[in-house]
Amino acid sequence: MKNVNGVRLKELRRKSKITQAQLAEYLEVDQSMVAKLENGSRNFSLSIIDKICNLFGCSEGYLLGESEEHSPIYFSFRNDSIQVEDLQSIAAVNRITMNLRYMNDKMEEQEK
Repeated sequence: MKNVNGVRLKELRRKSKITQAQLAEYLEVDQSMVAKLENGSRNFSLSIIDKICNLFGCSEGYLLGESEEHSPIYFSFRNDSIQVEDLQSIAAVNRITMNLRYMNDKMEEQEK
């Protein structure tokens, strides 16, 4: 079976130009753990899923290969030295954005 979640994690990380070391610091794990998540030799814990989804602005279904639906929330930096605090701030903003999208979708459904 193909390791969809690991492939998706690697793809999300690379598109965001985040290194394994930076992601590991954000997730509070060793860099080797990120490599294992990406190659499928380790499973995602619930807390890691939550952190990854917040950081990359994706649903759990998308990360785990259960959905193809993904509307990325893009961010960029003017500095090459991304700190864990920057990633935590991005995750907080993404969580707010995803909640707003969800509420807007629900409001649109009620209006129909």
